[in-house]
Amino acid sequence: MAVLREVPVEAQVLVRGEPRPRFPLEPNTSAGDVLWLGPDEWLVLGGREAEYADAAVAVDVSAARVVLELAGDDAREVLAQGCSLDLRSGSFGPGRCAQTLVARTEAILHCAGDDAIRLLVRPSFAPYLRAWLEDAIDGVRR
Repeated sequence: MAVLREVPVEAQVLVRGEPRPRFPLEPNTSAGDVLWLGPDEWLVLGGREAEYADAAVAVDVSAARVVLELAGDDAREVLAQGCSLDLRSGSFGPGRCAQTLVARTEAILHCAGDDAIRLLVRPSFAPYLRAWLEDAIDGVRR
């Protein structure tokens, strides 16, 4: 059964420029809490601007996204109701991330575990997406 919760993330830092040693280089992958967003762009969850002072750009974007987590053995089925990505675990398993639409809302998806997918969404859209996900969870349970 899918469970939805908000995940507190201490900080979020957008880093641009040359990759750091632990940064993923393959498109749509993550390394721990570092998400690949583009060829020279990463989102570091829990990072601090000062840690990347020598980057081309390092900006605290903590206020830019709310982190929701959908977990449970039917989490992918719930998300599939409003997302066109192939969310099967073989295609979107741990270590994967993607920028996409979920229920017509821009979101970054981050597979945080076999049965846990985090959705990073702008705060103004978070109440809508939360309500949509709760409704989708109810639909899967029926």
